Amino acid sequence: MANRSIRQVWRCWVVIAWGFGIGMSLQVHAEGTLEKIKRTNTFVIAYLNGTMPFAFLNDDKQVTGYTIDLCRKIAEGIRRDFKLPQLQVQFMEVDTVTRFIALDQNKADLECSTSTNNAERRKIATFTVPHFFASVRMLVKAGSGIRNWEDLRGKTIVVPRNTPMVKQIDERSNIRSLGIKIVEVAYNEEAFSSLEKGLADAFVMEDVLLRRYLLSVPHPERYAVVGDSLSLEPYGIMMHKGDPEFKRYVDLQMVKIIRSGDIFKIYDRWFTKPISDTIPAMGMPMGYLLRDTLRYPTDKVADD
Repeated sequence: MANRSIRQVWRCWVVIAWGFGIGMSLQVHAEGTLEKIKRTNTFVIAYLNGTMPFAFLNDDKQVTGYTIDLCRKIAEGIRRDFKLPQLQVQFMEVDTVTRFIALDQNKADLECSTSTNNAERRKIATFTVPHFFASVRMLVKAGSGIRNWEDLRGKTIVVPRNTPMVKQIDERSNIRSLGIKIVEVAYNEEAFSSLEKGLADAFVMEDVLLRRYLLSVPHPERYAVVGDSLSLEPYGIMMHKGDPEFKRYVDLQMVKIIRSGDIFKIYDRWFTKPISDTIPAMGMPMGYLLRDTLRYPTDKVADD
């Protein structure tokens, strides 16, 4: 009986040790992002289409924009540093939900558009140095009578799905008993369409993205960006969580882009000059907060 107990204990320890060994083996042999890029000779950039001037399709159906240009610079660094002259840069269109899935499943190496760096998202992804700070406001029809958040009492607003402002608006609505109905959609274009068709009274999002619609709609005078700033959103290039080597590399590349002055040239290209032959300039010189942040680059943000 004693021998049987000893054998049972021994078998348990063998199973535990074997399982531990397998786990360690998987950790040791898990392929990092840089290794995958070198093996496949491919660099995949995920992006949210319709986030002009950060990431969008131009008239030639090419992915372009401010954040896209920053990520292209990172790709250039990989091509140079790892001697990959034939490195292919591929683009993957995602929405506000699938961007996280694409990173988690290693289908994309970076997400380059307008992702806010906040505590909730840092549980599932990592971010590099912020490249923009935006204020959350709302786009309304000019004759709606809506000028601030209190004017939304009993009204319907539309917001992009899986974005921080959903919780912020819900909290404000509950605290002030506004009874705001929140409708979430997958794409910004869908949100604007809801406002345009009268299905929603306001389209809530970052002001820089709302202003983009005023540049491209036939009658911009029919709309207005209004409301006090609900929150300040630091945009950062997003990466898969759990790959510190790749994060260090991306951080280093961002610092190089900043120190070389390239980020200022790229910013001016997209915010102070005409976006295209048919879309005028945003008229948004770099703000003091971003300029000061770039003096001492860090991935730390206010809620860290």
